[in-house]
Amino acid sequence: MKIKEIRRILDKAFRSAREFFDYADVLYERVDKTEVKTIGSQTFITPLSVKARVQMRFLKGGKKVSLKVGEMDEDVLCQAVARAKGLWRTVRKPAKPVRLAPIPNPRRTVYAINPIYDLAEADPKKIINAVLSGVRGIADSFERKYTERGIKINPETWFYAQNEEKVIADTDGVFKRQTMPRTFLQVHTKLTRNTRNTPDSPSKSTQTKVRIADIKGLEAVLESTKTGWKLNPHARSEVRAWMQKAIDLLDGVSLSAEDVARMDHFVLDFNTLGVFIHEALGHNFEADSVKAGTSGVADHKGKPRGLVAAATVHIIDGPVVNINLEKPDMSTGFGTELIDDEGVQVKPKVLARNGKVEEFIHNRETAGYYNTESNGGAFSELGDQQVCRMSNTYMLPADPKIVRRNLDALIKDVKYGVILEGTLGGAVSKDGMSSSVQVGYLIEDGKITKTVNPSNFSGKSMYALRYVDGCTGNLRIDDVGFCGKAGQHRPVGDGGPTWTRIKTNPYIQLGIQGG
Repeated sequence: MKIKEIRRILDKAFRSAREFFDYADVLYERVDKTEVKTIGSQTFITPLSVKARVQMRFLKGGKKVSLKVGEMDEDVLCQAVARAKGLWRTVRKPAKPVRLAPIPNPRRTVYAINPIYDLAEADPKKIINAVLSGVRGIADSFERKYTERGIKINPETWFYAQNEEKVIADTDGVFKRQTMPRTFLQVHTKLTRNTRNTPDSPSKSTQTKVRIADIKGLEAVLESTKTGWKLNPHARSEVRAWMQKAIDLLDGVSLSAEDVARMDHFVLDFNTLGVFIHEALGHNFEADSVKAGTSGVADHKGKPRGLVAAATVHIIDGPVVNINLEKPDMSTGFGTELIDDEGVQVKPKVLARNGKVEEFIHNRETAGYYNTESNGGAFSELGDQQVCRMSNTYMLPADPKIVRRNLDALIKDVKYGVILEGTLGGAVSKDGMSSSVQVGYLIEDGKITKTVNPSNFSGKSMYALRYVDGCTGNLRIDDVGFCGKAGQHRPVGDGGPTWTRIKTNPYIQLGIQGG
């Protein structure tokens, strides 16, 4: 739909809204998507789908009404305004009137990230074929390499590329539009060892999962060739690395509770650290959780409960910044957006500075409630209400003294510990979190000695990250996934330094499969 037509429809709806309400705003979202999933021997292809929804919000006399509307249509929106009038009369006035913080920079209208390889200009069938054949080709190469071990690999692939558009407008004259791409590839490697060829080895199954995604066009995963497309070097490298880890797990060992108890350090890769930060800390910084009294880091008035991390680190949400918390990079990060779903420009949020709570993730409503500025933390899923949500949540070293030269230097003085890599997801409560870890590597006297079976890693929100005592490597937020808060699924990125070392403590628990 052309912008001129959207403006005309909204003008008509807002004229109707002004007759009764003090304020009204609209969020329009549209997604054009190409997608393929393989599950077992079945392949499900969606060459092109288009979804669009509208969310309308109305304020009058300190009361709020929100409606999800099916489409950007003049009659539909005007009917929604009439319905909202009736609903408003049934809503009980809150103890503290609803107030929305203002939108900074209201006159800027256009926000865009432009792809190098645009989905709109590509043949979906060729794209899908390149992804599936590329993944299968890597699996075939491993099967040939390990023929004598009887290895069979069944990679389940999920790929999508989409172009996103959203428009935010209100009765005060704000009109903002954002367009951007988002591309995602997941390869779930399911590996079995066939004992017919290796009678001395027991049969065993292993699995790993890798995700590659960014706010880029097809170039996030693919590169152009003379005849079409193929997986780009980064995607091939990541898929190969995690298929190799599935093979490593064939020789994985378990560790007993006694073994874990005598460990002195855990070393987390950016994936494991990322989901830990997201689940253990991030949700607790969402201001609607703080307001509801369900946050573990602050009371309902926003008063911090204490330290949440070591004094040598910062916890950040939003675009990537440098070690001085400057120069936000808006061009990368699966959870990155230029404006949130209320039209507020997204900025880096220092959730914890030197381990101490500093800032929360706000939408305009919570910012108004706490009498502060909105910081671009309101997001929704296709027409749902805009709630306080993480985007990219990560840890940064605040003290250069904890930064080591490389992984070897980081583990040099670890007597007995474990490296934990990758995650299959996590869960959160008010007091803590847990996540599944895909693979581990035992550290003995500063050396990596054995592959360790998958494990479960859990920790308490207020305490676990107080024991960070070292890190190394570039900042990576490409632990990508989807957050399901309020029943809405939103793309997010998480991470930190490539490797982070945490001293074992009473607030972290680790259980190894088979132990």
